[in-house]
Amino acid sequence: MASLKELRIRIATIRSTRKVTGSMKLVAASKLRGVQEHMLSLRDYAEKLRQVLGEVVIRLPSRHRHPFMRPGAAGSVLLICVGSDKGLCGTYNLMVIRETLKQMNELQEEGYRVRLMVLGKKPARYFQQRGFEVDAVDGEIMRKVNYRLSDGFARQITDRYQKESFARVMVVYNRFVNAVTHDIIAEQFLPLSLKRLSGKTRQHWQEDRTVILEPERNDAVNYLMEQYVSYNCYRILLDASASEHGSRMTAMHKASDNADDMLRNLNLRYNKVRQSMVTKELLDIMGGESSRKL
Repeated sequence: MASLKELRIRIATIRSTRKVTGSMKLVAASKLRGVQEHMLSLRDYAEKLRQVLGEVVIRLPSRHRHPFMRPGAAGSVLLICVGSDKGLCGTYNLMVIRETLKQMNELQEEGYRVRLMVLGKKPARYFQQRGFEVDAVDGEIMRKVNYRLSDGFARQITDRYQKESFARVMVVYNRFVNAVTHDIIAEQFLPLSLKRLSGKTRQHWQEDRTVILEPERNDAVNYLMEQYVSYNCYRILLDASASEHGSRMTAMHKASDNADDMLRNLNLRYNKVRQSMVTKELLDIMGGESSRKL
């Protein structure tokens, strides 16, 4: 049986850990609220932008298709894995790593060469330690997601898509549902399909002669396309960031609950040991008094 001193040390250690997990839970909850506000409003904006772009794109002849809608000729795919820089967020990184490996296997079976790009140090370390070739690792963008960094990243991806002529660009990330739940998503980022943008094909469209575009139609499409890709990238990163904070908040909540359970059990053991020692001392005293009387 552990001594009183050992139990006191363990209780003090767990109490200290409990303070840390409780603080981390509050910090994660605060960050989640901030990201969630931006994310929910951006989802509505991105959806409206998609609808406007779809209505414009479907009116363009097929020969005027935007470069972002044309698949490249190369037999390679750029696969982007969006994880986190820090741990202590439950299965957040594990799930995105598993889905990335699954997508890699499926793409390779289809005959594509997979080029891997990773956001976040945790998944990057996993792939690098296991000998995977990682094209680039960007950790800064996930520390604090903002539009400036997201827009720069989106431009980097679109430039690579056109210069290296990728067949497609895929993104694996966690889509935020609520603080406890997030869905793992493998989404085709580029090329954009007409059906995805407009929700219909050319066969289902009848030209509306009342639509007037200013400036010239191609200029409008170019501007809207760049805006849509940029905000879609921002939406994905915000979803991933919100999922990370939600996972960390949930993990720290469970850790705090476990610490509370351990403290209750240790305090019970401490009181039992202390009680048994007091009882033993009383018996020794009573035994000594009896000996003196005899």
